[in-house]
Amino acid sequence: MASQHLVITGATGHIGSQLVHALLAQGHRVTAVARPSQRLDALTQAGAQAAAGDLLDGDFLTRTLRGADAAFLMVPPDVKAADVLAHHEEVNVSLAQAVQAAGLRRAVNLSSVLSDQSASNGPAFRRQEERLNGLAGLQVAHLRPAYFMDNLLAQINLIKRMGSAGSATRPGVRLPMVATKDIATKAAELLGADSFENHSAHYLLGPRDYSMQEATAILGQAIGQPELRYVQFSYDQARQGLLQTGMSESMVNLMEGMVRAGNENREVKPSVRTPASTTPTTLEEFAQTMFVPAFQQAN
Repeated sequence: MASQHLVITGATGHIGSQLVHALLAQGHRVTAVARPSQRLDALTQAGAQAAAGDLLDGDFLTRTLRGADAAFLMVPPDVKAADVLAHHEEVNVSLAQAVQAAGLRRAVNLSSVLSDQSASNGPAFRRQEERLNGLAGLQVAHLRPAYFMDNLLAQINLIKRMGSAGSATRPGVRLPMVATKDIATKAAELLGADSFENHSAHYLLGPRDYSMQEATAILGQAIGQPELRYVQFSYDQARQGLLQTGMSESMVNLMEGMVRAGNENREVKPSVRTPASTTPTTLEEFAQTMFVPAFQQAN
């Protein structure tokens, strides 16, 4: 497969950084887009070209995308934004306008299983899918991943402080969980291809569904704490804990809305699991390769 020039937004995040490395390994020329940081510097040392800037800077984005063969488009989460949905929409519009102005021909857009849902930020993902689908001359594929296994890394501080994991999610609620490694793998596959089905949606649901109680048992086994317990917090306890981490009230409201929908069985389930939407990395593998090192490094 011929080498291409590929632009990756959100390049220093969990998905973006793994995607950059995967594409470099395939021999592509990669431009990593993110705010200036040591993580961006590390990607340049790995062989990527850095484009340090703000995704709300339309001129910067247009210059960066112009001449690229394809791009990975995503909105890096801003958990401190005063209005998370308004910020998400603003960045999405900026991305779409830059794609059009630059004449980009192919893109892989990071969406979500929530795009099928009316609650929480589902409509924001759906609007961006529709916005990109409406751009003349753009061939676009949408990734719809489930709950990130990497979100479980947030439990490390709780385990260290309290000796247990916990959240407001009911212990037995089962969720499809996917490793960001597998999202990056799918994005690399699509970006590296000469073509793909236009306006296609690719669900990424992990190997199977897990409950938080089951996930805690797997994590506990991996870190040598087989008796690790999962505790269900009240919504108010969970809210106060998240606010103390620095999250904005807007972000906490969104998270609480998603948890309530799951606890009350109000979530619209994504399409039926298929071999194509079932990704390979198990929670046991994630625990060993990602959770254990992060746990050991944490104070």
